[in-house]
Amino acid sequence: MVAVGAVYRRVVAGNVIETARVLAVSADKMDIPHVRFVARNSLGEGTAADELRTLSLEAFLRLFGDRAH
Repeated sequence: MVAVGAVYRRVVAGNVIETARVLAVSADKMDIPHVRFVARNSLGEGTAADELRTLSLEAFLRLFGDRAH
């Protein structure tokens, strides 16, 4: 189960690590659960970019299956 405040990570391309911090989990009008999160791409050498995103719960778990510890 994806929980608010949880952090997930994945390796995107090469050495780029994308971290997702969950802000909310809610269902849309069709009762499809969605995850709203802040994605941070660590681009190396201390550079990072934050972006607010929303994905269906299914898509989120497919991309960010591993919770950060």
